[in-house]
Amino acid sequence: MKGTIIFLALAFTFFAPGICHAQYNFPLVELEKLCGKNSSDFDTYVMEKDYTIQSKTSTQILKIYKSDKKSADGTTNVITRYQVPNAASKIEFSTTDKKYYLDVKSKLASMGFKLLNDEVKTINGAQAQVYHYSNGPFQLSLGTYSTEANWYIVDINGNL
Repeated sequence: MKGTIIFLALAFTFFAPGICHAQYNFPLVELEKLCGKNSSDFDTYVMEKDYTIQSKTSTQILKIYKSDKKSADGTTNVITRYQVPNAASKIEFSTTDKKYYLDVKSKLASMGFKLLNDEVKTINGAQAQVYHYSNGPFQLSLGTYSTEANWYIVDINGNL
């Protein structure tokens, strides 16, 4: 019994720092729900996930939030909400977590998303490969580009 307690204490000490400092990755289902939240509810929700609004770079229609925690590679996840009057909000989540990106991509078909087209465009000064999907109620774009790190983006907005 004493050996088990010591093992659990050591395991917690070893694994807890990684768990406690992990950035939150928003699952696709959550991103869909965030499209329907008003700005105040969105703010509350993402702040509860340890993200903080970037007041200096945010505007009346574009709110930018960064994770309070850094990843192992030193980058910080970003989630933004873009909303103009009388339009559906657009949510973009950016991460360097390739597994997250691949997980989202693997679930698209089961959620009714169909590939519309793909394009190469510039994001943050870098060339990006972007795939555009739709499932009727939502338009979704997935993209990848490289700056100081490899970035993966999920961009979703609801149709009005």
